[in-house]
Amino acid sequence: MAQNGPGGTASSNKQQAILYGKQLPTLLTFAVPIICGNLFQQLYNIVDAIVVGRYLGKLPLSGISAASPIMDLVYGLIVGACTGVGVLISQLCGAGEWEKLKKVHATALTGGIAFALILTAAVILSARPILVSEGTAADTVSQAMTYLAVVAGGLIFNFLYVYYAAVLRSYGNSRFPFIVLAASSILHALLDVVLIRGLQFGVAGVAASTVSCQILTALALIWYTHKNCPPLSLAKSDIRFHKGMGGIILSYAWATAMQTTVVYTGRLLIQGMLTPLGQDTVTGYNMGMRLENLLQAVSQGISASTVVCMAQNLGHRNADRLRGFFRKGLIADLIYGLIIGCVCILLPRQLIGIFSTDKAVIEAGAAYTGTMAFLYMFSMSGEMLQGFFRGIGKLKVTMIASAGQVILRVILSAILIPKLGIYGICISVVTGWFLLTVFEGIYAHHCSKRITFPTSE
Repeated sequence: MAQNGPGGTASSNKQQAILYGKQLPTLLTFAVPIICGNLFQQLYNIVDAIVVGRYLGKLPLSGISAASPIMDLVYGLIVGACTGVGVLISQLCGAGEWEKLKKVHATALTGGIAFALILTAAVILSARPILVSEGTAADTVSQAMTYLAVVAGGLIFNFLYVYYAAVLRSYGNSRFPFIVLAASSILHALLDVVLIRGLQFGVAGVAASTVSCQILTALALIWYTHKNCPPLSLAKSDIRFHKGMGGIILSYAWATAMQTTVVYTGRLLIQGMLTPLGQDTVTGYNMGMRLENLLQAVSQGISASTVVCMAQNLGHRNADRLRGFFRKGLIADLIYGLIIGCVCILLPRQLIGIFSTDKAVIEAGAAYTGTMAFLYMFSMSGEMLQGFFRGIGKLKVTMIASAGQVILRVILSAILIPKLGIYGICISVVTGWFLLTVFEGIYAHHCSKRITFPTSE
Protein backbone atom coordinates (compact mmCIF):
# COMPACT_ATOMS: atom_id res chain seq x y z
CA MET A 1 0.00 0.00 0.00
CA ALA A 2 1.24 3.50 -0.84
CA GLN A 3 2.46 5.71 1.93
CA ASN A 4 1.67 9.37 2.26
CA GLY A 5 4.14 11.70 0.64
CA PRO A 6 6.59 13.29 3.07
CA GLY A 7 5.79 16.69 4.42
CA GLY A 8 1.99 16.57 4.61
CA THR A 9 1.72 18.97 1.67
CA ALA A 10 -1.43 19.89 -0.24
CA SER A 11 -0.13 17.71 -3.06
CA SER A 12 0.00 14.65 -0.80
CA ASN A 13 -3.58 15.39 0.29
CA LYS A 14 -4.62 15.42 -3.38
CA GLN A 15 -2.88 12.09 -3.79
CA GLN A 16 -4.95 10.64 -0.96
CA ALA A 17 -8.11 11.82 -2.75
CA ILE A 18 -6.95 10.08 -5.93
CA LEU A 19 -6.35 6.84 -4.05
CA TYR A 20 -9.33 6.89 -1.68
CA GLY A 21 -11.77 9.73 -2.46
CA LYS A 22 -14.98 9.82 -4.51
CA GLN A 23 -14.01 9.29 -8.10
CA LEU A 24 -16.03 11.79 -10.15
CA PRO A 25 -15.47 14.81 -7.84
CA THR A 26 -11.77 13.90 -7.58
CA LEU A 27 -11.42 13.53 -11.35
CA LEU A 28 -13.16 16.83 -12.13
CA THR A 29 -11.42 18.74 -9.34
CA PHE A 30 -8.07 17.54 -10.60
CA ALA A 31 -9.03 18.08 -14.26
CA VAL A 32 -10.24 21.70 -14.01
CA PRO A 33 -6.79 23.27 -13.40
CA ILE A 34 -5.30 21.10 -16.17
CA ILE A 35 -8.06 22.13 -18.58
CA CYS A 36 -7.65 25.80 -17.70
CA GLY A 37 -3.89 25.44 -18.06
CA ASN A 38 -4.31 23.83 -21.49
CA LEU A 39 -6.59 26.68 -22.56
CA PHE A 40 -4.08 29.29 -21.43
CA GLN A 41 -1.33 27.33 -23.19
CA GLN A 42 -3.28 27.57 -26.43
CA LEU A 43 -3.69 31.29 -25.83
CA TYR A 44 0.06 31.68 -26.37
CA ASN A 45 -0.32 30.77 -30.05
CA ILE A 46 -3.77 32.31 -30.45
CA VAL A 47 -2.70 35.69 -29.08
CA ASP A 48 0.30 35.64 -31.40
CA ALA A 49 -1.98 34.98 -34.39
CA ILE A 50 -4.49 37.66 -33.38
CA VAL A 51 -1.90 40.37 -32.67
CA VAL A 52 0.14 39.62 -35.79
CA GLY A 53 -2.95 39.37 -37.99
CA ARG A 54 -4.37 42.66 -36.70
CA TYR A 55 -1.19 44.77 -36.46
CA LEU A 56 1.39 43.30 -38.86
CA GLY A 57 -0.76 41.94 -41.69
CA LYS A 58 -0.92 38.90 -43.92
CA LEU A 59 2.79 38.27 -44.67
CA PRO A 60 4.00 38.04 -41.02
CA LEU A 61 0.92 35.96 -40.19
CA SER A 62 1.81 33.62 -43.06
CA GLY A 63 5.37 33.40 -41.69
CA ILE A 64 4.19 32.34 -38.23
CA SER A 65 1.65 30.02 -39.84
CA ALA A 66 4.42 28.32 -41.84
CA ALA A 67 6.63 28.05 -38.74
CA SER A 68 3.87 26.62 -36.54
CA PRO A 69 3.99 22.97 -37.72
CA ILE A 70 7.75 22.90 -37.14
CA MET A 71 7.48 24.25 -33.60
CA ASP A 72 4.43 22.07 -32.96
CA LEU A 73 6.58 19.07 -33.87
CA VAL A 74 9.37 20.17 -31.52
CA TYR A 75 7.03 21.09 -28.68
CA GLY A 76 5.21 17.80 -29.25
CA LEU A 77 8.46 15.89 -28.76
CA ILE A 78 9.04 17.65 -25.45
CA VAL A 79 5.45 17.27 -24.24
CA GLY A 80 5.36 13.62 -25.32
CA ALA A 81 8.56 12.71 -23.51
CA CYS A 82 7.45 14.54 -20.35
CA THR A 83 4.05 12.84 -20.51
CA GLY A 84 5.72 9.44 -20.51
CA VAL A 85 7.93 10.36 -17.54
CA GLY A 86 4.83 11.69 -15.76
CA VAL A 87 3.15 8.28 -16.02
CA LEU A 88 6.17 6.66 -14.36
CA ILE A 89 6.20 9.29 -11.60
CA SER A 90 2.47 8.79 -10.95
CA GLN A 91 2.99 5.05 -10.56
CA LEU A 92 5.88 5.59 -8.13
CA CYS A 93 3.76 8.04 -6.11
CA GLY A 94 0.92 5.54 -5.91
CA ALA A 95 3.35 2.84 -4.78
CA GLY A 96 5.05 5.17 -2.27
CA GLU A 97 8.55 4.52 -3.71
CA TRP A 98 9.98 7.94 -2.81
CA GLU A 99 13.71 7.19 -3.08
CA LYS A 100 13.30 5.72 -6.55
CA LEU A 101 11.12 8.70 -7.47
CA LYS A 102 13.92 11.14 -6.61
CA LYS A 103 16.42 9.23 -8.76
CA VAL A 104 13.99 9.11 -11.67
CA HIS A 105 13.36 12.84 -11.29
CA ALA A 106 17.08 13.74 -11.31
CA THR A 107 17.84 11.49 -14.27
CA ALA A 108 14.89 12.73 -16.35
CA LEU A 109 15.80 16.36 -15.61
CA THR A 110 19.45 16.08 -16.68
CA GLY A 111 18.64 13.95 -19.72
CA GLY A 112 15.84 16.29 -20.74
CA ILE A 113 18.09 19.34 -20.66
CA ALA A 114 20.54 17.63 -23.00
CA PHE A 115 17.62 16.62 -25.25
CA ALA A 116 16.38 20.23 -25.40
CA LEU A 117 19.81 21.48 -26.49
CA ILE A 118 19.89 18.91 -29.31
CA LEU A 119 16.43 20.02 -30.45
CA THR A 120 17.59 23.65 -30.50
CA ALA A 121 20.41 22.82 -32.91
CA ALA A 122 18.09 20.66 -35.04
CA VAL A 123 15.55 23.48 -35.51
CA ILE A 124 18.18 26.07 -36.41
CA LEU A 125 19.83 23.77 -38.97
CA SER A 126 16.79 22.12 -40.58
CA ALA A 127 13.94 24.65 -40.56
CA ARG A 128 14.85 26.55 -43.73
CA PRO A 129 15.37 23.41 -45.88
CA ILE A 130 12.02 22.05 -44.66
CA LEU A 131 10.15 25.25 -45.53
CA VAL A 132 11.81 25.54 -48.93
CA SER A 133 11.09 21.89 -49.77
CA GLU A 134 7.38 22.57 -49.11
CA GLY A 135 7.38 25.26 -51.79
CA THR A 136 6.90 28.09 -49.27
CA ALA A 137 7.38 31.56 -50.79
CA ALA A 138 10.76 33.20 -50.11
CA ASP A 139 9.33 36.20 -48.25
CA THR A 140 7.25 33.88 -46.03
CA VAL A 141 10.35 31.75 -45.32
CA SER A 142 12.21 34.88 -44.23
CA GLN A 143 9.49 35.81 -41.73
CA ALA A 144 9.28 32.22 -40.45
CA MET A 145 13.04 31.96 -39.91
CA THR A 146 13.12 35.21 -37.93
CA TYR A 147 10.47 33.78 -35.62
CA LEU A 148 12.06 30.32 -35.37
CA ALA A 149 15.56 31.61 -34.59
CA VAL A 150 14.37 33.33 -31.41
CA VAL A 151 11.90 30.67 -30.27
CA ALA A 152 14.44 27.84 -30.76
CA GLY A 153 16.82 29.67 -28.43
CA GLY A 154 14.29 29.33 -25.62
CA LEU A 155 13.61 25.61 -25.99
CA ILE A 156 15.51 24.68 -22.84
CA PHE A 157 13.13 26.86 -20.80
CA ASN A 158 10.15 25.37 -22.60
CA PHE A 159 11.37 21.93 -21.57
CA LEU A 160 11.83 22.99 -17.94
CA TYR A 161 8.30 24.42 -17.80
CA VAL A 162 6.66 21.39 -19.45
CA TYR A 163 8.69 18.93 -17.39
CA TYR A 164 8.05 20.52 -13.99
CA ALA A 165 4.37 21.02 -14.78
CA ALA A 166 4.08 17.32 -15.71
CA VAL A 167 5.96 16.27 -12.57
CA LEU A 168 3.77 18.38 -10.28
CA ARG A 169 0.56 17.05 -11.87
CA SER A 170 1.80 13.49 -11.56
CA TYR A 171 2.57 14.12 -7.90
CA GLY A 172 -0.99 15.32 -7.35
CA ASN A 173 -0.78 19.09 -7.81
CA SER A 174 -2.54 20.41 -10.90
CA ARG A 175 -3.37 23.82 -9.41
CA PHE A 176 -0.01 25.57 -9.20
CA PRO A 177 1.05 24.82 -12.80
CA PHE A 178 -2.25 26.40 -13.88
CA ILE A 179 -1.74 29.52 -11.73
CA VAL A 180 1.73 30.05 -13.17
CA LEU A 181 0.60 29.49 -16.74
CA ALA A 182 -2.41 31.81 -16.35
CA ALA A 183 -0.19 34.63 -15.08
CA SER A 184 2.32 33.95 -17.84
CA SER A 185 -0.37 34.01 -20.54
CA ILE A 186 -1.63 37.39 -19.40
CA LEU A 187 1.93 38.74 -19.39
CA HIS A 188 2.49 37.20 -22.83
CA ALA A 189 -0.51 39.04 -24.28
CA LEU A 190 0.70 42.34 -22.83
CA LEU A 191 4.23 41.82 -24.13
CA ASP A 192 2.91 40.97 -27.59
CA VAL A 193 1.09 44.29 -27.80
CA VAL A 194 4.03 46.26 -26.38
CA LEU A 195 6.70 44.63 -28.56
CA ILE A 196 4.66 44.50 -31.78
CA ARG A 197 2.36 47.50 -31.74
CA GLY A 198 4.36 49.72 -29.42
CA LEU A 199 8.03 49.03 -30.17
CA GLN A 200 7.51 47.75 -33.73
CA PHE A 201 9.73 44.67 -33.25
CA GLY A 202 7.70 42.67 -35.77
CA VAL A 203 7.80 38.87 -35.81
CA ALA A 204 10.92 38.85 -33.61
CA GLY A 205 8.86 40.60 -30.93
CA VAL A 206 6.30 37.79 -30.99
CA ALA A 207 9.03 35.22 -30.43
CA ALA A 208 10.75 37.28 -27.72
CA SER A 209 7.47 37.59 -25.84
CA THR A 210 7.02 33.81 -25.90
CA VAL A 211 10.56 33.03 -24.72
CA SER A 212 10.45 35.64 -21.93
CA CYS A 213 7.30 34.07 -20.49
CA GLN A 214 8.72 30.55 -20.79
CA ILE A 215 11.72 31.61 -18.71
CA LEU A 216 9.50 33.03 -15.97
CA THR A 217 7.18 30.00 -15.83
CA ALA A 218 10.12 27.59 -15.66
CA LEU A 219 11.75 29.48 -12.78
CA ALA A 220 8.47 29.75 -10.86
CA LEU A 221 7.74 26.01 -11.12
CA ILE A 222 11.27 25.01 -10.15
CA TRP A 223 11.13 27.28 -7.09
CA TYR A 224 7.72 25.96 -6.01
CA THR A 225 8.69 22.33 -6.45
CA HIS A 226 11.87 22.78 -4.43
CA LYS A 227 10.06 24.56 -1.60
CA ASN A 228 6.82 22.57 -1.36
CA CYS A 229 7.36 19.02 -2.65
CA PRO A 230 10.03 17.22 -0.55
CA PRO A 231 10.24 14.05 -2.70
CA LEU A 232 10.89 16.23 -5.77
CA SER A 233 13.32 18.68 -4.12
CA LEU A 234 16.83 18.11 -5.46
CA ALA A 235 20.07 19.23 -3.82
CA LYS A 236 23.02 19.99 -6.09
CA SER A 237 24.51 16.59 -5.27
CA ASP A 238 21.27 14.89 -6.38
CA ILE A 239 21.28 16.37 -9.87
CA ARG A 240 22.98 13.69 -11.90
CA PHE A 241 22.16 11.01 -14.45
CA HIS A 242 21.59 7.65 -12.77
CA LYS A 243 22.49 4.98 -15.31
CA GLY A 244 20.15 2.45 -13.75
CA MET A 245 17.21 4.83 -14.17
CA GLY A 246 17.98 5.93 -17.72
CA GLY A 247 16.64 2.80 -19.38
CA ILE A 248 13.45 2.81 -17.29
CA ILE A 249 12.76 6.45 -18.12
CA LEU A 250 13.47 5.93 -21.81
CA SER A 251 11.02 3.02 -21.93
CA TYR A 252 8.27 5.43 -20.83
CA ALA A 253 9.38 8.59 -22.62
CA TRP A 254 10.29 7.37 -26.08
CA ALA A 255 6.90 5.95 -27.04
CA THR A 256 4.94 9.11 -26.20
CA ALA A 257 7.64 11.30 -27.75
CA MET A 258 7.54 9.28 -30.97
CA GLN A 259 3.75 9.36 -30.94
CA THR A 260 3.62 13.16 -30.93
CA THR A 261 6.44 13.28 -33.48
CA VAL A 262 4.45 11.16 -35.89
CA VAL A 263 1.28 13.25 -35.38
CA TYR A 264 2.99 16.59 -36.02
CA THR A 265 5.11 15.24 -38.87
CA GLY A 266 1.84 14.25 -40.51
CA ARG A 267 0.52 17.78 -40.09
CA LEU A 268 3.72 19.19 -41.59
CA LEU A 269 3.43 16.90 -44.63
CA ILE A 270 -0.24 17.79 -45.11
CA GLN A 271 0.59 21.51 -45.01
CA GLY A 272 3.02 20.89 -47.86
CA MET A 273 0.26 19.20 -49.85
CA LEU A 274 -1.94 22.27 -49.39
CA THR A 275 0.67 24.69 -50.75
CA PRO A 276 -0.51 24.36 -54.41
CA LEU A 277 -3.97 25.56 -53.27
CA GLY A 278 -2.54 28.94 -52.27
CA GLN A 279 -1.25 30.65 -49.15
CA ASP A 280 -4.75 31.75 -48.08
CA THR A 281 -5.84 28.10 -47.89
CA VAL A 282 -2.69 27.12 -45.97
CA THR A 283 -3.17 30.00 -43.51
CA GLY A 284 -6.89 29.27 -43.14
CA TYR A 285 -6.19 25.61 -42.43
CA ASN A 286 -3.57 26.51 -39.82
CA MET A 287 -6.01 28.93 -38.18
CA GLY A 288 -8.51 26.06 -38.13
CA MET A 289 -5.86 23.91 -36.46
CA ARG A 290 -5.24 26.60 -33.83
CA LEU A 291 -8.96 26.60 -33.07
CA GLU A 292 -9.01 22.80 -33.03
CA ASN A 293 -6.13 22.72 -30.55
CA LEU A 294 -8.01 25.18 -28.35
CA LEU A 295 -11.23 23.15 -28.44
CA GLN A 296 -9.39 19.90 -27.77
CA ALA A 297 -7.60 21.40 -24.76
CA VAL A 298 -10.60 20.47 -22.60
CA SER A 299 -10.65 16.86 -23.82
CA GLN A 300 -6.90 16.59 -23.34
CA GLY A 301 -7.25 17.98 -19.81
CA ILE A 302 -9.86 15.37 -18.89
CA SER A 303 -7.66 12.66 -20.39
CA ALA A 304 -4.52 13.91 -18.59
CA SER A 305 -6.38 13.95 -15.29
CA THR A 306 -7.64 10.43 -15.90
CA VAL A 307 -4.12 9.24 -16.72
CA VAL A 308 -2.75 10.49 -13.37
CA CYS A 309 -5.66 8.97 -11.43
CA MET A 310 -5.34 5.64 -13.24
CA ALA A 311 -1.54 5.48 -12.96
CA GLN A 312 -1.51 6.25 -9.23
CA ASN A 313 -4.15 3.58 -8.62
CA LEU A 314 -2.17 1.15 -10.77
CA GLY A 315 0.82 1.76 -8.50
CA HIS A 316 -1.53 1.40 -5.51
CA ARG A 317 -2.79 -1.90 -7.00
CA ASN A 318 -6.47 -0.98 -7.08
CA ALA A 319 -7.96 -2.23 -10.35
CA ASP A 320 -11.57 -1.27 -9.61
CA ARG A 321 -10.74 2.41 -9.02
CA LEU A 322 -8.54 2.43 -12.11
CA ARG A 323 -11.43 1.24 -14.30
CA GLY A 324 -13.88 3.57 -12.58
CA PHE A 325 -11.78 6.65 -13.35
CA PHE A 326 -11.58 5.63 -17.01
CA ARG A 327 -15.35 5.16 -17.39
CA LYS A 328 -16.15 8.50 -15.79
CA GLY A 329 -13.51 10.31 -17.83
CA LEU A 330 -14.85 8.84 -21.09
CA ILE A 331 -18.43 9.93 -20.34
CA ALA A 332 -17.30 13.48 -19.47
CA ASP A 333 -15.25 13.67 -22.68
CA LEU A 334 -18.13 12.57 -24.92
CA ILE A 335 -20.52 15.08 -23.36
CA TYR A 336 -18.01 17.82 -24.10
CA GLY A 337 -17.68 16.56 -27.69
CA LEU A 338 -21.41 17.08 -28.23
CA ILE A 339 -21.16 20.65 -26.95
CA ILE A 340 -18.29 21.72 -29.18
CA GLY A 341 -19.93 20.01 -32.16
CA CYS A 342 -22.92 22.35 -31.78
CA VAL A 343 -20.66 25.41 -31.52
CA CYS A 344 -18.52 24.53 -34.56
CA ILE A 345 -21.42 23.74 -36.88
CA LEU A 346 -23.27 26.95 -35.98
CA LEU A 347 -20.41 29.50 -35.79
CA PRO A 348 -17.44 28.38 -37.94
CA ARG A 349 -16.81 31.75 -39.63
CA GLN A 350 -17.13 33.69 -36.40
CA LEU A 351 -14.63 31.37 -34.73
CA ILE A 352 -12.02 31.64 -37.51
CA GLY A 353 -12.71 35.38 -37.70
CA ILE A 354 -11.09 35.71 -34.28
CA PHE A 355 -7.71 35.18 -35.95
CA SER A 356 -8.02 37.03 -39.25
CA THR A 357 -10.16 39.58 -41.09
CA ASP A 358 -9.17 38.26 -44.52
CA LYS A 359 -12.24 36.72 -46.19
CA ALA A 360 -10.33 34.05 -48.11
CA VAL A 361 -8.54 32.89 -44.96
CA ILE A 362 -11.80 32.84 -43.00
CA GLU A 363 -13.59 30.79 -45.68
CA ALA A 364 -10.79 28.22 -45.81
CA GLY A 365 -10.64 27.88 -42.02
CA ALA A 366 -14.44 27.77 -41.67
CA ALA A 367 -14.67 25.02 -44.30
CA TYR A 368 -12.46 22.83 -42.11
CA THR A 369 -14.01 23.74 -38.74
CA GLY A 370 -17.62 23.54 -39.89
CA THR A 371 -17.09 20.16 -41.53
CA MET A 372 -15.38 18.62 -38.50
CA ALA A 373 -17.95 19.84 -35.89
CA PHE A 374 -19.60 16.68 -34.49
CA LEU A 375 -16.85 14.53 -36.01
CA TYR A 376 -14.65 15.74 -33.16
CA MET A 377 -16.47 13.10 -31.11
CA PHE A 378 -14.12 10.52 -32.64
CA SER A 379 -11.15 12.62 -31.61
CA MET A 380 -12.47 12.92 -28.03
CA SER A 381 -13.07 9.19 -27.65
CA GLY A 382 -9.68 8.43 -29.20
CA GLU A 383 -7.96 10.84 -26.79
CA MET A 384 -9.55 9.13 -23.79
CA LEU A 385 -8.66 5.66 -25.08
CA GLN A 386 -5.08 6.77 -25.50
CA GLY A 387 -5.25 8.06 -21.93
CA PHE A 388 -6.36 4.60 -20.82
CA PHE A 389 -3.26 2.97 -22.27
CA ARG A 390 -0.98 5.68 -20.86
CA GLY A 391 -2.58 5.20 -17.47
CA ILE A 392 -1.82 1.47 -17.40
CA GLY A 393 1.69 1.97 -18.82
CA LYS A 394 1.08 0.50 -22.31
CA LEU A 395 2.61 3.47 -24.10
CA LYS A 396 3.68 1.50 -27.17
CA VAL A 397 0.02 0.89 -27.99
CA THR A 398 -0.65 4.63 -28.27
CA MET A 399 2.42 5.09 -30.45
CA ILE A 400 1.50 2.28 -32.84
CA ALA A 401 -2.13 3.38 -33.10
CA SER A 402 -1.17 7.02 -33.70
CA ALA A 403 1.46 6.11 -36.27
CA GLY A 404 -1.01 3.95 -38.16
CA GLN A 405 -3.74 6.58 -38.29
CA VAL A 406 -1.30 9.36 -39.27
CA ILE A 407 0.20 7.30 -42.10
CA LEU A 408 -3.32 6.59 -43.34
CA ARG A 409 -4.18 10.29 -43.01
CA VAL A 410 -1.16 11.35 -45.09
CA ILE A 411 -1.86 8.77 -47.81
CA LEU A 412 -5.54 9.72 -48.07
CA SER A 413 -4.66 13.43 -48.05
CA ALA A 414 -2.25 12.94 -50.96
CA ILE A 415 -5.07 11.28 -52.91
CA LEU A 416 -8.00 13.51 -51.87
CA ILE A 417 -6.55 17.04 -51.55
CA PRO A 418 -5.96 17.49 -55.30
CA LYS A 419 -9.59 16.46 -55.90
CA LEU A 420 -11.45 17.91 -52.90
CA GLY A 421 -9.15 20.60 -51.51
CA ILE A 422 -9.45 21.21 -47.78
CA TYR A 423 -12.40 18.81 -47.58
CA GLY A 424 -9.98 16.03 -48.53
CA ILE A 425 -8.14 16.69 -45.27
CA CYS A 426 -11.40 16.43 -43.32
CA ILE A 427 -12.15 13.00 -44.77
CA SER A 428 -8.58 11.82 -44.16
CA VAL A 429 -8.44 13.01 -40.56
CA VAL A 430 -11.83 11.60 -39.56
CA THR A 431 -11.04 8.24 -41.15
CA GLY A 432 -7.89 8.02 -39.06
CA TRP A 433 -9.72 9.02 -35.87
CA PHE A 434 -12.48 6.48 -36.50
CA LEU A 435 -10.14 3.55 -37.09
CA LEU A 436 -7.99 4.50 -34.08
CA THR A 437 -11.11 4.55 -31.88
CA VAL A 438 -12.24 1.13 -33.11
CA PHE A 439 -8.80 -0.47 -32.74
CA GLU A 440 -8.01 0.97 -29.32
CA GLY A 441 -11.57 0.53 -28.07
CA ILE A 442 -11.52 -3.22 -28.71
CA TYR A 443 -8.06 -3.63 -27.20
CA ALA A 444 -8.88 -1.42 -24.19
CA HIS A 445 -11.90 -3.62 -23.40
CA HIS A 446 -9.64 -6.68 -23.54
CA CYS A 447 -6.94 -5.12 -21.35
CA SER A 448 -9.40 -3.75 -18.80
CA LYS A 449 -10.69 -7.23 -18.00
CA ARG A 450 -7.16 -8.51 -17.44
CA ILE A 451 -6.18 -5.90 -14.82
CA THR A 452 -6.39 -7.65 -11.46
CA PHE A 453 -4.35 -7.55 -8.25
CA PRO A 454 -4.51 -10.08 -5.41
CA THR A 455 -4.26 -7.22 -2.87
CA SER A 456 -6.71 -4.85 -4.63
CA GLU A 457 -9.03 -3.02 -2.24
